[in-house]
Order: sequence, then structure tokens, then C-alpha cells
Amino acid sequence: MIAFAVETLPAVGSTNDVVRERALAGAAEGLVVRAEEQLAGRGRHGRTWTSPPGNLYVSILFRPSCPLAEAATLSLVVGLSLADTIATAARPGHDLRLKWPNDLLAGGAKIAGILLENVSADPLRPAIVTGLGVNVEAAPEGLPYPATTLRALGLEITPEALLEQLLARLGGDYALWQAGGFAALRERWLARAQGLGQPAGVRVGERTISGRFVDVDAAGHLVLEGEAGRIRLNAGELFFASEVAARW
Repeated sequence: MIAFAVETLPAVGSTNDVVRERALAGAAEGLVVRAEEQLAGRGRHGRTWTSPPGNLYVSILFRPSCPLAEAATLSLVVGLSLADTIATAARPGHDLRLKWPNDLLAGGAKIAGILLENVSADPLRPAIVTGLGVNVEAAPEGLPYPATTLRALGLEITPEALLEQLLARLGGDYALWQAGGFAALRERWLARAQGLGQPAGVRVGERTISGRFVDVDAAGHLVLEGEAGRIRLNAGELFFASEVAARW
């Protein structure tokens, strides 16, 4: 099983950048860097990720024994481990949902996001820096979508304790994934999928593809069903009818 080695820093530009530098210098799989504050955090598509003190900001280095295309499903694995960790620690009754490909929602509001970056030039030997931001004490303001915190869920936990519990669960899920790919975790992931069966759209660049969200397949691809049949997508930004006015 993967051995995690945790290092905590007071403030950094981005934990992903720190782990990226260590990875390029040859750091072993399992390196975990947590920062009490990020000064230049970022999300998908180069967006700024607000990073005030009190939340969990962490990046983890994985060197999986699979091609880069398969390693992309690590965002689904980490999200699932996080959802299960929070569900175990929080009071019952909170609706924790995974939004493909990399968000965790609580009652429809974003509580965490995941960012994967490959830093290896060899597509057969990826080095995946997995950044994770969890709203423990504070949620960003002024977003085009709702956001919430673990405190709002009634969960009193420190970022350090949350990380410890997450890594304990993630170690087992990563081992399952290494042995059987995303297929080994797919049913658990689908049980928490946000919007499964609902009309949805996926924005890919300047194009929007619409249909009904019917599946995430064994390769981690989102499956939309429309008039022309089923379409499988390996990237894009998923949204539902209730989000259209706010987002686009």
C-alpha cells in the first residue's frame, strides 16, 4: 500500500507548485504537502482558487503504474475517498454528491475541488500531482455557484485531522484502483453521482453538448444520451438546468 509522507508549510503560492518541483527532482510517490494558506491557489482552466486560512489545502504525488489516460481517473478516486471520509465524520443526513469530474457538493453547494496535473514527459510513466482544496472553515464569496463549509454541516474538525482521516481511506481506495482501475470503484462513485439521470450539458471549449446524464463508464468517461445516441466525454465542465442562468 502507498506510504504517505506529510509535510506542512505555513504559506505557499500553491501546494501543487511545491509538489511539482519535488516530483521533477525525483520525489517518491506518496509525498503530501499541506499549506496553512495558499497565496496563489488555482483551480481548473487556470481559475484562481481563494485560499484563506482554516481550510485544507494539500497536494499529493502519485506515480501510478498505468498510462496517463488511465491516470486521469484519479480525480474520481480522490473525490470518492474524500466524500466517504466526510460522510463518516459528519452528522447523518447531509447529501454529499460527486460532480464529475472533480467537485464535491454538500446539499448542492460546492465544498471541495480537485486538480490533477501530470508533470512527467513520459505518457506511460505519469507523475500525477493531485491538488485538493476543502472548505473547512470558510467558503469563497462572489462565486457564480453556491459554496459551503464543513462547519456549516456541523462538522468540527481541523484540517490536520481531516487530512489524516482522508489519507487512511485513500490508501485503500488507491490500492483498489491500482489493481482494477476505476472499474473497481465505479459503483461506489455512481452511488454518490450528482445529477445522474437528469438533463445536463457539458461545455467543451466553446461548444456545449446536451443530453441526459446516464453514466460514468469504467474508463471514467461521462456518458450523455441524446437524440443521436450516447456520447462519451473524457473532459469538459458538466452543468445542469438549474445552473445555466448562473454559469452561462
